[in-house]
Amino acid sequence: MGRGLVGREGELAALDALLASALAGDGAVALVVGEAGIGKSAVVEAAAHRAAGAGVPVLAGRAVAEDGAPAFWPWQRVLAQGRHHGLAPELLDLRTRPDKDTARFRAIEETVDALCRAAEPAGLLVVLEDVQWADDASLALLRRLAASLSGARLLVLGTLRDPDGGRPAPPAPAELNAQVVAVGALGVEDVAAYLGDGVHRSWPGHVHRLSGGNPLFVRELARLLTREEKSQPAGTLPLPNELRRLVAQRNGQLSPGCQRLLGACAVAGQEIDAALVTALDPDADALLAEAVTAGVLVDDPLTPATLRFAHDLIRQATYADLPRTERIGWHRRIADAIEAAGVGEHRLGEVARHRVRAAAGTAERRTASDACAAAGRVAARGLDLGGAGEWFGQALDLLDGAPERRAELLLARVAARFADGQFASALADCARVADLAERLGRADLAAAAAVAVRGFAYGEEVAALCERARALLGGEDSARHAEVLAQHAFILAQAGRFADADGISGRAMAMAERSGDPAALVGAIHARHQVTGAPESVGERLVLGARMVALSTEVGRPDTALWGHLWRVDAAFQVGTLTAVDAELSALSRLVERHGGQLARWHLLRAQAARAAVTGQFERALHCAGEARALAAGLQDPSGEGMYWAFVTSLAPWLGELPGIRAGLDWFAEHARDDAPIGTATMSLYHSRIGDLDEAAAWFDRLRPRLDDLPRDLMWLPVTVQAAEVAALLGDQAVADRCYDRLVPHRDCYLYAITALYGALPRALGVIARARGDLDLADRHLAEAVAMEERIGALPALALARLDHARVLAARSRAGALALAEKAAGAGRRLGMPPLATAASALVDELSGVRGGAATLTAREREIAGLVADGLANRAIAERLVLSERTVETHVRNLLGKLGLTNRTQVAAWAARAGIRTGSAWKH
Repeated sequence: MGRGLVGREGELAALDALLASALAGDGAVALVVGEAGIGKSAVVEAAAHRAAGAGVPVLAGRAVAEDGAPAFWPWQRVLAQGRHHGLAPELLDLRTRPDKDTARFRAIEETVDALCRAAEPAGLLVVLEDVQWADDASLALLRRLAASLSGARLLVLGTLRDPDGGRPAPPAPAELNAQVVAVGALGVEDVAAYLGDGVHRSWPGHVHRLSGGNPLFVRELARLLTREEKSQPAGTLPLPNELRRLVAQRNGQLSPGCQRLLGACAVAGQEIDAALVTALDPDADALLAEAVTAGVLVDDPLTPATLRFAHDLIRQATYADLPRTERIGWHRRIADAIEAAGVGEHRLGEVARHRVRAAAGTAERRTASDACAAAGRVAARGLDLGGAGEWFGQALDLLDGAPERRAELLLARVAARFADGQFASALADCARVADLAERLGRADLAAAAAVAVRGFAYGEEVAALCERARALLGGEDSARHAEVLAQHAFILAQAGRFADADGISGRAMAMAERSGDPAALVGAIHARHQVTGAPESVGERLVLGARMVALSTEVGRPDTALWGHLWRVDAAFQVGTLTAVDAELSALSRLVERHGGQLARWHLLRAQAARAAVTGQFERALHCAGEARALAAGLQDPSGEGMYWAFVTSLAPWLGELPGIRAGLDWFAEHARDDAPIGTATMSLYHSRIGDLDEAAAWFDRLRPRLDDLPRDLMWLPVTVQAAEVAALLGDQAVADRCYDRLVPHRDCYLYAITALYGALPRALGVIARARGDLDLADRHLAEAVAMEERIGALPALALARLDHARVLAARSRAGALALAEKAAGAGRRLGMPPLATAASALVDELSGVRGGAATLTAREREIAGLVADGLANRAIAERLVLSERTVETHVRNLLGKLGLTNRTQVAAWAARAGIRTGSAWKH
């Protein structure tokens, strides 16, 4: 402000304290927040002046709200000023980096390191103006820097506009891990101090009421007051209801030529390229000097070739006051001037912005559409995928007719949105392309739309796109037809239509082989993998995965190698070879490091979570799963949430009541579908393992009708195994026996996968055998399960198999039961598995003659045990407890299994030893 900084002593003191802390090694990001015109920049400029006076280097950048601004724009300005501190804007030039998929990540990391180094030893103050207009890339860098300032002598001061005076505009300070210094309105005494001496006492209150304490309005009103008016009682002034009115009065004092040139400056944007304006008007130098002298424009001392308005509200008011014809004309002339000067890629966005605002006629709209498309391609190459989508969208909005051109632009936006994880939006654009393809009879466009979005849970939409493309392709024998067939087969297999998928995938593979096109072959292999989900096909899946990895270099698509490694991870889990799992995970980790991508990182985190859980590293497993869930939230793939809860639910019976598990159960209750049996199987097994047999039975009733016609896909084995165990625990011997017969041929399989963990399949066979009273067979199966888990090193599943085996050995009065139970109890305690540790410890107590064993039973089971010991039949117990006879029978079977007993007489003896109350003691 013209009379110095008034009324900001508290804000300056806070910024001084933050700088002192930063110089002591406690770096920070702080945002000076307030409404437009409140004086945020003035406060920060004063703080920067103090810092520079104390010998602290100051670098400054400003975000702009212009569509054509390049990514990292404010940071590029900061780095350009910091060359003598070892900084350079080239750090953020993504075009020069060979690996495009990790370019942005690496650029941000290297820039953060460079800034922290530049702060040594004298400290460093970085000023970022107008953070509310910062692009996504700039915000990502700021967030990463904020997380890296521990021990750094660096303070970042940003200004952030609060549009409504109450809530900061996005990004909120909390998102940036930033401290907040709020700048509010001036008080009446502050206004009086600004107006100075010789002012009638009525003026400060009057000016405060008119301005609302906004320093910009105070300053403009003060400039309207003459010396004579100040000394008189407050009277009429032009009211600042709109800044346009004040600006018009102020600019009216300038020469006509200067006023005209200010219109061009307002059109040019927040930052004014002096050379560009000079090219528009031969008298520009003198006219710009006039505007600077009048205080309308200001020099940026750090970049003398750039000017800006004293406040952006003045620019906005000047722009809004331009006649329509003059405004459109300036936009067109500026775009022409930039192109005449030789347009580099970094200015194509700027050209597009001006072309859009000059698009008054048909020809201009087509020119603007082409400019937006060019800006979109540049943004996509620079990995500004969100910006690319916006530019392609503007290009589409400006396009009149030209359906073929519209389809091309839609496909360009599909590629950007798909790469950005916006799958639902990308699919909506694919459907629009298919509409245009049918109108034009263009099979190539329909095929491109059908295969643009791959590998996600949007079956119905993608299948419809494939059917539409196949109708246009007819009998064509080509690579693109093979890709469409492969995509269709993949989707049909996901939906369980394996007969249809198998035939179509065979056609796709044969057609792709004939074409010799690697991309078509990749699609066909992907479809084939989805069809070969049966457990006996694990060897073929390993081969398909290896072939996908090998093809990835030919097609130049990192996602090809991603799928290949993921298939081999799942297959290696199934055959129980953790060394192979680790080799694939290492390769997958290197792939993510080289190419990045949210989808690849999501899959890696899920696989790492499963690998950690197999060996009992539960804390790491849950951490990785949580990170994957957070990442999936931005991918628009609805399967992400379900996969997270499937994994957590598979661990919950081993770990006890996990935080948030209730939310997971609610999610399954809302989303589990009877035509997707894996969800109902998961829920039924979960409830049976925690002893809630009534709820387990309710879920199992939904699953039972689907078991005889399960598709032989990747879900067949986990659904059948879980159903087998639940059926055994619930006493549904018919279902348990059918599942047993289906599973025996696959007794060498492990049921480990990225989505959920179960264990060696023979344990399920042993549970079924024990339930039907064949203890010899149960002994053999469970001994086999223990040996398999020992070989693979799966500690949690090994503990569970040992406990089940100990129960069977105890029921047969065989040696070794106590030793197995003790090992299971010890493992449960070491691994943090309270339910298993408690059950195993109770069995140890029982086998060693120590009073115990009741801890293995639920309250309902202990009650029923007492009634059984009292000699009551199941029907009498059901009448006593107001339960169904079937439920009582299930509870009796379950407590017999838990205790390793075979008849009611043994229950009575056990109840006496364990101190369980007999039936006569229960009061109802």
